[in-house]
Amino acid sequence: MDEAELVRRLKQYDSEAVGEVVHSHGPALHRYVAAIVGDYHLAEDLVSETYMRMLEHIGKYAYTGAPVRAWLYRIAHNLAISALRRERPVADEEVLAEVATPEADPEQALIKNERRVAFRRVFLQLTEEQQQVLMLRFVAEHSTAEVAGLLQKSEGSVKQAQFRALRSLARLLKRAGGKDGI
Repeated sequence: MDEAELVRRLKQYDSEAVGEVVHSHGPALHRYVAAIVGDYHLAEDLVSETYMRMLEHIGKYAYTGAPVRAWLYRIAHNLAISALRRERPVADEEVLAEVATPEADPEQALIKNERRVAFRRVFLQLTEEQQQVLMLRFVAEHSTAEVAGLLQKSEGSVKQAQFRALRSLARLLKRAGGKDGI
């Protein structure tokens, strides 16, 4: 079904259309949100909230030719950023479970977690646009063309932003490597 038809059916609260949106975009949207918030379970909640907001506001949504998923990612991104601003737990359950796994080497698990935390600290030094481009490309696994559509930019500007983000990330990681041992 094309985008205009999808929006029309969503506005009628067609369960098949809602199911198509959830099925088509759910896994990538979850990876994207999880990369922002760093917590698998919180990401599940935020993706669910994204779909609820979509349904709450679909009546006001004006189809302009941009894909519905661009709107979904915008909603999810805003919810994830809001979640980051609220108080967060000291350690998420996945990290604790990974460290507590009896068959895992505890020293290696701790080193892996320290590297993950150090990388996240460096990654957050990138601009919001750079973070978003890298997460959409490499976490949500969208093509350059798809990212361009989601961000409503040209493919060339997405490629340029990706190049700059990777160059900045490499420079920041190199700089941090001496201090944090990344």
